[in-house]
This record gives sequence, C-alpha cells and structure tokens, in this order.
Amino acid sequence: MRIGITADVNMTQNTSFRLTRAHIAQRTLVNALVANDIVPVVFPVVKPAMAKELLETVDGIIMTGGPDVAPVFYNEEPTANTGMSYLPRDYFELQLVKDAVAMHKPILAICRGLQMVNVALGGTLFQDLNSQFHPTGSQPLIQHTQQAKVFMPTHHINVAADSQMGQSVGTHPLVNSIHHQAAKQVAPSLHVTATAPDGVIEGLENDDASIQCVQWHPENIWKHMPEENQLLVDFFTRAAQMKN
Repeated sequence: MRIGITADVNMTQNTSFRLTRAHIAQRTLVNALVANDIVPVVFPVVKPAMAKELLETVDGIIMTGGPDVAPVFYNEEPTANTGMSYLPRDYFELQLVKDAVAMHKPILAICRGLQMVNVALGGTLFQDLNSQFHPTGSQPLIQHTQQAKVFMPTHHINVAADSQMGQSVGTHPLVNSIHHQAAKQVAPSLHVTATAPDGVIEGLENDDASIQCVQWHPENIWKHMPEENQLLVDFFTRAAQMKN
C-alpha cells in the first residue's frame, strides 16, 4: 500500500542553497509508515492542478503539520497573533483536499492538516487560541503549545465512544499538543469527535471516517503509545478497504 504525505517547506535561513525552501517530510512519520509496511510517497508543494495526478499514485493521504493556514482562505484578515503562512502550500493543499474527497481517497489530517481540511471543506479557524478562544464554564484555557518535548504527551482529550477515533485511541487518551490555532466553525461535512478539557476541538470526522482529523501529533508518540499507532493502523485499514 502507498500513502501520500504532504511535505512541509524549510523556511529557516540555511547556509546550504539545497536546503533553502526545501520540501521536507518528517522523519518520525515516515518511520511510522515504514514500520507498518506502508510505502510513503512524499508530495512536494507543487501546482494545485497537479494534485489529482499525485493522488492517483496513492491509496490515501496524510495531511501534515506546519505553518498557519492563511486566513484569507476563510475570509478573514490576519490578527496580530497569527503566525507565518506559506501561500503556495495553502493553495496546493486546498486543492489536494478537494480532489481527494472527489476521488474518494481517505484522509488522515494532523494538526495543521485538521485546520486545512476544515477550511477546504468550508469551515473557519481560531487564528490564535490565547487571544480569541474563551472556554465555557469554570475550566481555564489549558496549555496547547506545550513546554514539554513533542514526544511527551501533555494533556487529556475527551473522545466520542461511538466514533472511529474513539475505537482507535479510547475515550480519554493523553496526547501531545503544539498548536495555537484550532477549528472554529466546523465544515458542514464534518462533525466533532474529540475536545480538550477547555472545549477546544481536538478531532473531526465525516460520517464514514474516510476523513479523520486530529489536532495532536500521533506521528511523534506512536512508538511508545500503542493507541496512537492503532490510530495509524486503522487509517491504513480504511484505505485498503476503500481501495477494494
């Protein structure tokens, strides 16, 4: 089985011209696929018109983390606390999501991936949780950009028991967290499957779970947390079933 992985772009200053704006795939995610006997296919940031042809080479797609989705794509101006975005990647991935849905290619979306899928399908985002999100009830806003290393889980989430996500990771897993944006208005074709204790959306799925989105980073904790590897394995299983 072949699964596509969206590449990030190296935006840091570097002495090597070969690494300037290089298209890169996260090592831990590649390792997770290889460990599960899945062939990873890295999708570079290319013309949106090339998205369909790339998708024809794989059985599913993993939308990965990265910079903020530019708010222009959900009809907002950037706030003072919105981070860096990279328009070429946004344009490409917006088309990738739309083409994947049209082609019935399953999607697993991670962190920025969740945000991109939600926007591509008609949803909006909190541009910055600390300045825009107000928890309901007595629970304060928890730490979503964790101070611990990313391979260490830091807060619990509540997952719907009847969701595919709940069957994979359980109803109260401990997850890692390195985001300052989150889904706000959920796209019409998606529904919420997981939330943080403060109400921030942590998981989205469509009705048949062919689209599954998580706000945390299973690719960084799968090796020592069996439920996170199970999330990946269950995605691969759905991809195999949809292929057949």
